[in-house]
Formats: sequence, C-alpha cells, structure tokens
Amino acid sequence: MNRWILFLLLVSGWASGLPAQLDVSQCERYATELVLLKSSTKVSDTEHARIFRLTERMEQYCQSPTQIVNVTENHINLPIFGTSQFSDPQVYAKWQAFYEKPIICHDGEQTFQSAVRCAELVAEQKQNFEAQLAQQSKLSDQTGRAQVLKKQPVISESVASLNSIELPSQAFPNTFNDEIEKEPDHFTRFGFWLSIILCGYILIELAKRFLTKGYSTSYSLKKRSFKKTYDVLSSKLDKKKYIIVHRSMSPLLEELDIDGVVLSPFGVFVFVCSQHIGEIEANLHNEMWHSTAEGSAQFFLNPLNSSKVRAAKLADCIGAKSGVRHMVAFNNGCRFYPGRPANCFENSQVALEVMRYTQFLYNYEQLRYFEQRLYSASHMVASGQEVVS
Repeated sequence: MNRWILFLLLVSGWASGLPAQLDVSQCERYATELVLLKSSTKVSDTEHARIFRLTERMEQYCQSPTQIVNVTENHINLPIFGTSQFSDPQVYAKWQAFYEKPIICHDGEQTFQSAVRCAELVAEQKQNFEAQLAQQSKLSDQTGRAQVLKKQPVISESVASLNSIELPSQAFPNTFNDEIEKEPDHFTRFGFWLSIILCGYILIELAKRFLTKGYSTSYSLKKRSFKKTYDVLSSKLDKKKYIIVHRSMSPLLEELDIDGVVLSPFGVFVFVCSQHIGEIEANLHNEMWHSTAEGSAQFFLNPLNSSKVRAAKLADCIGAKSGVRHMVAFNNGCRFYPGRPANCFENSQVALEVMRYTQFLYNYEQLRYFEQRLYSASHMVASGQEVVS
C-alpha cells in the first residue's frame, strides 16, 4: 500500500513539474507583442530583455505549431489609412503612393499595445508625408514668385496718357491741415489733470468730515473715560499723601469694572465714571435715571447702586474694613434735576471732595499693603460672583 502511495506521489509531482501549455489567445498576444518589439527601429535594453523572455515563453509554453497564429499573413490587401484626412483626390493619390502599411497593423484581434504601436507608426508616416508635402508647396510658391518678378510690367496707352496730364495745385486746395485743431501742449494737460485730482481730493475730504461729524459726536458722548478725572486728581492732589491707581494698572480693578482708586491716609476713594451729559433726572430711589442732551433722551441704570456694590467688593478684596467711599464722576456741564445726589460730582469737583476728608484712618504701611493687594489680588474675586454694570 505504501508503494502505491509513493508511486502516485511521484507521478503527480512529475505531472505538475511539466510546463503548462497556454491557450491560443495567449500565444497570439505573445506573438503580436514579439512582432511589435522587433519592428521597432530603436530597441532599448528593457525591450531586448522582453524579446528574449517572450521567445523563451513561446518556445516553452506554445510548443504546438498549430496554436501559434502567424500574425504576418493577410497584410497585403488591407485598406490604406488616411482616407478621411486627405479630401483632395490629388493629395490622397500621393498619400497612397507614399504610405506603406506596417506589419503590426493586421486585421485580426489586436491587443492594446499592438494597436497603440500601429497608430504610432501610421502617425509617423503621416507626419513625414505632410512635411514633404509642405516643402513641395513652398518650393512651388517660391518658383511662382520668381517668375512673376521676372516679367516686365506692361503699361497701356490709356494709363500713359493719364500720367502725362498735369493737375494744377490750385484746383484742389488742401483743406485737411486747416481743419486740424492745434493740440494743447504738455503743461496744459498736466495742469488740467492736476486740477481734477485736487478737486476730487477736496470733495472726498469734505464728504468724510460731513459724514463722520455726527458719528464722532455720538461716539464721544457714549465713550467712558477716566482721563479727565485722572488729570484733575493728579494736578491738585499731593503725591506724597495720595496714591492714584488707574484701572489699567490693576487687574483687580479690571475685574470689578472700577475706573480708578485713590489711596490716602484719610480713606480709600473709589471712582466710577459716567459718559452722560446734559440734563440728568436723578432719583436715589429709582433704578433708572434719565438724561437729555441736544434733543436726544436716554435711560441708564442708577450708577450709585453699581458703584456702591463695587466699592464693597473692593474693600473685601484689599482687606479695608472701613473708610472706603465710592464716587460717580460725570462730565463737566451736567445739570441734575431736581438736585445733585450725594456722591455724584463733576470732573472738576472730585479733587475738592477728596481733600475734604482730613481725619487719619490708615498709616502708610497699610496704604502700601492696599496697593500691593490691588496689583496682585485679582484672584480674590470669586468666579461665581457677578459685577453690577
């Protein structure tokens, strides 16, 4: 039993070791590609290797001669390419005489590579034919021009008689030059364009001033600034006794939305500025105040309530248990109705109000401590708290 198994294994191994034969279509493709490569004028090293490999495959896998199709037969009576390109019968006759159909362009089934190679060879022949045809037409044109130049011009008697007639110059006066106006010189043109540019620039500037006048006025009314108050305080207060801190200098003031703080031995003064001008109807018990300026009316929140809340939060942050006073600074020219509320002052009055307090509440060490807390205590404000606006 083992012998039979060993024999079957040897027979199957020998049968599998035999080269498998290809079918007819594969052998035809190999033969077509081989003819295509051999018909090429310039063969590279890669194509040489491909030719050798194709020959080896055909000898090994296409051993039956009946399975290999001769691709070189039936190439004699095939139609000539170029019928649609040359509509002129004479040119087409020359093309028939010039054209030689390549071997690769057979009538049977072709592969993609053989079809591409056939088209390339036909296009190459067509290009050569068109170059030859263009050269012949150029030579014929040059010959025709040379013959025309060699001929003598023939002048008839009527033309000679017309040339002999002399026309008087006064019969046809030259009015063309008289109708042409004198062009302006370069300086006149330069002045003209310069004046246009200057007029346009002036008009643009006037339009900008006219359009931005109302906008700038309304913007200045709505703009909130501590600059005027700071200028008054810095010019009238003694710098040895009073320390002025702007909101841009302290992150804590930025968080609390306080415009400025004055530290002194007589107390801590918190300033909140207001941008409203004109007549202001102020009532301490109302949540909303009313302002009228140049015919326009506006309602805004009571600034005393918000300044009081901000001052209390500032006192908690810096550790000042007493002596923290809040003030609301208005622009100069405000008129309060029915009267000016407490802690509301114009910019020119804030310095006098600060200097009105003369009782010592803090020493200079406490003032330096407060100043340090203003510069470094922004984290003291809880994240859940809301600042009244």
